[in-house]
Amino acid sequence: MVLINLGYTAPINRPGESPVLTIDQVWAGLQRKVRYAQEFVPLIVGCEVLSEEKDPAAEEVDVITRRVTFAEKAGPMSGRIVTEVCKLYAPCRVDFVQEDGSKITNCVTRGESGEPGDLYLTYIFEWRHPNVAEGSEEAQWLEGEHRKTAGTAVEGSIATIREMFSK
Repeated sequence: MVLINLGYTAPINRPGESPVLTIDQVWAGLQRKVRYAQEFVPLIVGCEVLSEEKDPAAEEVDVITRRVTFAEKAGPMSGRIVTEVCKLYAPCRVDFVQEDGSKITNCVTRGESGEPGDLYLTYIFEWRHPNVAEGSEEAQWLEGEHRKTAGTAVEGSIATIREMFSK
């Protein structure tokens, strides 16, 4: 079995971009992303919310179960339909757990300046591939594809959130 752990971080507010997004705006974008993933991640072509509830162990945590459909040319996820349980920890983190145990975390973090616009978006991935041999060519290919996917997902999410608040 191959377990691929990787992350990708990008600044949310690059010099010259406007509007300068706040953490509340980014959080609103991530909340929308859970329900309408296809607007944020180009590799996802469909998203259906199956249920919404509060976490019985932590009432302030929303739990959304969804089914996402990946595009036919979405690398290792090509054409797959995946059920995910999403836990939203306001105002900075969403955890996604897929039925095979793969996990994705989306985090909004502040930079060292402390300025309201000094924000970063990080996606952390734990991809499980039970039928792939460690160190194989396929494992190396999967890691490269997942790296590309990570960058696409983070940059696409930032662009969509910016577009949401540019109107």
